[in-house]
Formats: sequence, C-alpha cells, structure tokens
Amino acid sequence: RVFRERMRPRKRQGAVRRRVHQVNGHKFMATYLRQPTYCSHCRDFIWYGVTLALLSLVCTCVVHKRCHELIITKCAGLKKQETHDEQVGSQRFSVNMPHKFSIHNYKVPTFCDHCGSLLWGLLRQGLQCKVCKMNVHRRCETNVAPNCGVDARGIAKVLADLGVTPDKITNSG
Repeated sequence: RVFRERMRPRKRQGAVRRRVHQVNGHKFMATYLRQPTYCSHCRDFIWYGVTLALLSLVCTCVVHKRCHELIITKCAGLKKQETHDEQVGSQRFSVNMPHKFSIHNYKVPTFCDHCGSLLWGLLRQGLQCKVCKMNVHRRCETNVAPNCGVDARGIAKVLADLGVTPDKITNSG
C-alpha cells in the first residue's frame, strides 16, 4: 500500500443540500419538528418527527408543505427596502392591519399562532391580540405579519379558484 495525497479538498463531502422555497419573502426550509406543532396558515396539527413541515428562516413561522404556496402576507422579518418597488397590482391585495397585543394568562394549554409551539409557563405565558384573539409568544411578536382580522385561508382559497398564486400577485402589474 502506498499513501497517495488527495488532489481535491474534502469540503462538504456527503452533505445533504436542503432546498429553500421562496414565497412572498419567506424562505421556507424543510425541518424535523421535536414537539407537537400547529400550522400558522391553516391551524391544523403538524405531526412531529415527519418532514412535512417547512420553517421560515427569517420569521420562524411553521407551515405544512402543502400550505407554503398559499401564504399571502409578506415576511415580517424582511427589511423595509422593498416597499418603494411596489406595483399597482400588489397594492390592491396589500394587507396592513397591525395587531394590538396585550399580555395574557392562559388557563388551558395554548399554542402560538405564529410558530405553532406551546406557550409555556404558569402566568403571563404570551400575548393575545385584543381584536382577533391571536395568541403568540413574546419572541414572536415582532415576526407576526400585520394581518389582524384578515381570513388568510379564505383569501388564499379565492385566489386559488382564480388561478393566481400569492407569489405572482406581487410580481404582476
């Protein structure tokens, strides 16, 4: 046996490349869930341990793989640099109704409507919107899209019936 030196470096050999799905500024990546979680779009249960969940890398919302194309709101974690590039078509579907959050004590186990995980603690577990009763963690408050009182599932269903995806709304004029 003779030792031979490798000519090429062994960088990322055998590494798994994970696909990034981009919809309305969200950058979704498939993830394994370690606890019971609810989808932030359709509010259905996502079974943990299965790779059917997508996590937004910017705002940390969790959705089903089937729901990621139906997200109508822009990612709240993005910078405000894209607001001057808006077109006439995107302004018709613009949703900008900020939530009015206040600290809330929950008597039963409650899940965050943004990231889908359980609100922990005995007192002052999270925040609840006074208008739409949305429940979120304190850490998720800044990442929640300003869509208070808007039925995102209903709008996404109507747009799907029209044959328009939410991602194409912002790109078309």
